[in-house]
Amino acid sequence: MDWEGRCIRVCAATLLCAALLRLSSSGILAPLGQALEDPNVASFLVYMQTGRVVRLGPEPPTDAASDQTSPPVQTQAPATAPAAAPAQSDIPVFASEDFDHVDITYNCNYEPDMQALLSQSLDWDLHTDEPSVLIVHTHTSESYTPLPGDSYVESSAYRTLDPAYNVLSLGELIKNRLEEAGIPVLHDTSFHDYPSYNGAYSDAAASTEEILQEHPNIQLILDLHRDAADTPTGQLVTECSIGSETAAQIMMVVGTDAGGLENPGWQDNLSVALKLHAQLERENPGICRPINFTYHRYNEHLGGHALLIEIGAAGNTLPQAKLAANALADALIALSNGTASPN
Repeated sequence: MDWEGRCIRVCAATLLCAALLRLSSSGILAPLGQALEDPNVASFLVYMQTGRVVRLGPEPPTDAASDQTSPPVQTQAPATAPAAAPAQSDIPVFASEDFDHVDITYNCNYEPDMQALLSQSLDWDLHTDEPSVLIVHTHTSESYTPLPGDSYVESSAYRTLDPAYNVLSLGELIKNRLEEAGIPVLHDTSFHDYPSYNGAYSDAAASTEEILQEHPNIQLILDLHRDAADTPTGQLVTECSIGSETAAQIMMVVGTDAGGLENPGWQDNLSVALKLHAQLERENPGICRPINFTYHRYNEHLGGHALLIEIGAAGNTLPQAKLAANALADALIALSNGTASPN
């Protein structure tokens, strides 16, 4: 190995680097940078450092059209990319298989085509600027079986004026859930069954008519109750499972004009009740008791769509009723844009 020659080249390279650093500090390095781009100059510097003769070709092109180190940015999806899936409709459809999960108790002599009423489309949209849902309580003071530690004053057995423990609490829960979903709600918190239980339906009808005059865009009226019936073991208890929890059951009561009182919209009410029942069963099988189809009208003649709904019974606890009320709110939200016909 030529150690003497290599030492000379290393020293020369060191002196050259020092000169370049000094020139850089004086601001005159740019012309030298251009000179260094010359392949012959670069080959000389390599020879000075290593003693090897290297012939350098021209630099590869650096414009975006020919740069092969990174792919060009694509502004459109590749032709082979799968097409985006079409948006799924959120409007429910009820068909014959849904009717298999609907139970009805006939307490009048009418026999409408229940399957046709279930499957027919529901043309409404509850997402409006004005209130579209009215919640009332004909029997406002109805309450539930207290849990240990609950403390409220009863106005009579299984009744209280405390809104935290009677059916007003369920109405408020459903109101809040619907409003969170963009459905404006009016909640009538009047006590129609106190101080006198007799005349509660007449009092509730007068209140409802006044509200409808002020808010003619209301499309759905819900009269929320809880059931009551004596059994050999005490008050009626209704139970179903929602997830891992025990909830109360729900029953819709649909009146007609079979009792001789005018009720022209009873089939529209029945159609909504059937859909709501089917939707509840879709989401939580076993949550519904059979629809009570009866000759009484229960103030359901006051609106285009009006329902009386029993949430649990006096033997249930309030937490069980609230679980059912939440499920009812979910089903109402699912139907809030209407339904489509399977045809």
